[in-house]
Amino acid sequence: MNKKRSFKVILPLLLVAFVFTNCDVQDTNVGTFEDAADKIPNFTVIPGAESVTVTVQRNNDNAYFDVNLRNIGSDAEILDGDFNGWCAHWSAPIGTSGEVYDGVTLYSTLGDQNWNKLNYLLNHRQYFMSTIEGATYKEIQAVIWDLIEFKEFDVNTNQVFDNLNKEAFNKILKNVRESGSVFRFKPGMIYAVFADMSVNETDGESTQTVIIERGETAWGGDTAGPGPGFWWYFDLDKDGETQDILAGSQGEHIGYVTVSAANGDCVINFDFNDYWGVQNTSETVKIQGYDTEDDIPSMRPPAGHFTTYKGDLVDDISVGCYPFYAIHLDVWYYEEVNL
Repeated sequence: MNKKRSFKVILPLLLVAFVFTNCDVQDTNVGTFEDAADKIPNFTVIPGAESVTVTVQRNNDNAYFDVNLRNIGSDAEILDGDFNGWCAHWSAPIGTSGEVYDGVTLYSTLGDQNWNKLNYLLNHRQYFMSTIEGATYKEIQAVIWDLIEFKEFDVNTNQVFDNLNKEAFNKILKNVRESGSVFRFKPGMIYAVFADMSVNETDGESTQTVIIERGETAWGGDTAGPGPGFWWYFDLDKDGETQDILAGSQGEHIGYVTVSAANGDCVINFDFNDYWGVQNTSETVKIQGYDTEDDIPSMRPPAGHFTTYKGDLVDDISVGCYPFYAIHLDVWYYEEVNL
């Protein structure tokens, strides 16, 4: 990669862990994205995600951004689709009204303990938001800024959020600092993916880096799909009405999916193992029916192209009846938190 990128240096946990551009405050302590990434063990470009198209919308509910990724290689560890996103540094610009950014490189934190606290937070922020009074996406975002230790952000004088709940912020931050350092990633958990947006400009400055929640992908069905990349499909005649839900590249069994006939249509239901469920984002269930075996794609189908059903996990999802289905699920493995 020879594209020049200018970023502001951030030092989480007293380690050189990432470099960003601060577009509102002058700072001479800058370097290239690749130079900074090279200093972090296991923090690498995701193969197949070197030139991704990213669309950004404000969320302001369960995340700071809604992020759509396209043009990812079929065998990459992250797939095309919609994701929760977060702001990496509060004062750098980015368009959030459906702006499209091309040529974006994705970097993985998987296996890098420098980012334990951030990944612990992303895995437990849904629990924090549902159990801590006053905890919203704002307090989660503020904790992210604190963890990254972007020096210009001060929770007591923050210039971004009105009515930030400092009590909720402090409670979350305390738990993350105490428990995050010993966090151990397990298959199915969420981890941060950094989107290097600096090849694009916003208001004449390098666009800020976006943090994306990368969860696990699962498929409903017992028949391995062809082509590169892991996926399985549901063959109703071959394997019966109830089949496995298989997650990750190793096909870990995390539950069952059942397809049954009802009133001329077919109804699909899911039963997950303990501590497994769908992610807290939109369109976590995507289903495509196929009339014949010849219609089954020769490689893993992009989730964005599914038309039979695309929506939330609910009971009794009604679809047309087909002998074959590709059933794509955005899932995660979660653990309880002691506050």
